[in-house]
Amino acid sequence: MNKFTLVVLLGTALSMKACSSSSSSPFAPDGHGDWASSDDVSTSSLRKEIETRQSARRGRSPLETPEHADVDDYVRLALDQNPAIRSAKQRVLRLTNRIPQATSLPDPMLQVTPIGEMAETAAGQVNLMAGISQRIPLPKKRETRGRVAAQDVAEAIQQLEEVRLNVEADTRVAWWSHYFAIQAIEVTDRNRSLVAQFKDVADAKFRAGAAAQEDVLRASVELSSLENELVSLNQLKVSAEAMLNRLIDRPVTSAIPEPDDQTIEAIDFQLASLLTKAEAAHPSLQRQRERIEGFKQRYELAMLDRWPDLTLSFAYNLVENDGLSPVANGDDQWWIGFGITLPIWTDRLESAEREALRGRLENIELLNSERNRIEFLIQDTLTKTLTHRKQALMFRDVIIPQAKQTLDASLSSYRAGNVEFLTLIDNWRKLLAFELTFHHHLSQFKKSMAELRRAAGIGMEDTNEKVEPDQGAEVQS
Repeated sequence: MNKFTLVVLLGTALSMKACSSSSSSPFAPDGHGDWASSDDVSTSSLRKEIETRQSARRGRSPLETPEHADVDDYVRLALDQNPAIRSAKQRVLRLTNRIPQATSLPDPMLQVTPIGEMAETAAGQVNLMAGISQRIPLPKKRETRGRVAAQDVAEAIQQLEEVRLNVEADTRVAWWSHYFAIQAIEVTDRNRSLVAQFKDVADAKFRAGAAAQEDVLRASVELSSLENELVSLNQLKVSAEAMLNRLIDRPVTSAIPEPDDQTIEAIDFQLASLLTKAEAAHPSLQRQRERIEGFKQRYELAMLDRWPDLTLSFAYNLVENDGLSPVANGDDQWWIGFGITLPIWTDRLESAEREALRGRLENIELLNSERNRIEFLIQDTLTKTLTHRKQALMFRDVIIPQAKQTLDASLSSYRAGNVEFLTLIDNWRKLLAFELTFHHHLSQFKKSMAELRRAAGIGMEDTNEKVEPDQGAEVQS
């Protein structure tokens, strides 16, 4: 039985050697070697991390934020805390673990036959038959399987970059929605005080017999209307804060500090340069290119499957020393064998090749479609950005100052009894609408800038963005 133990130990050693040698062929997507070697965490650590993450949401406390935070502060928080980004990172790490699986040799087969009626030879009675075999695919097959797995990792990396791009843009859009709600509430509240002043003037004139009671009642109606508008604007503010908190993975009721006054930037973007930037580096286009390359590797693997795999084997028979034959010598038997697979089912092989080629054609068309979508978005969003900027400047520098002058003149004329109260209210209503429209165009300009960055694939760390503030372009309420 010592020989039996020796055979088992030999088989185990060969198995361990085959597994260890097969996992020593690292593959990494081009330019992303850090990802391929970064997931060396033990399984016990991963299990603890899973338990921590599953219970992390329960009882979590709001993150500390600066008293005066700008949009970039919230973008940094989102890029660090957003669960969608964390999930995309885990997907990359998950797929990197497929590379050693794809390049590994199949497990060896150890066979032991210690029970049954064994053969009796001239050398003696056989009481143990054992053998070990190892299937060895062509080295080119294992290498290609590794490249296929590496392409999946490369695609996942681009998907991660796309998620980061979307989270950044969504955070900017939510922040500017919050900004508009805050400014609209401030403008409406200030105008409520102004209408209350109108009411006092109308009431004084009514008591003096110089105005009708209708003027006082009209002022009261306008005050009530402003109260109703404030209710709607506060709902908009709560929704914007909840969206912003969701993106930075905080409780939706967490407080958001009020934004400071904002500038209207000058835009130095050119359509041609944005299109070139997107074509070269947009993660959505890069992801489609990685998929095309992945199907190219799959086609090569399907072609290699037409070549047979080799199987090496070693067999050992334990023979007793006291055989029935007078010439029995008890010598044990051993031999080495080999075999090959027979890839004769051509329908399966041809279908695999056609599937890979169809996959390349499918994703070439998807790449063209995505390129067309991005080019349209860049042109459309750039036009909207320029339009909102021009309108914001027009309202700030021309329309609102003129409306204020008109309102001041109307108020003086009403005090003197030269115009009706209805004219005063009409001029005030126009000024209120102009102020709200200005903040609407300013916030839409900022949102369009965020959408333009998304369309062109410009992330926060990108240094190619050219945006300069207008001199003296502070927002005037």
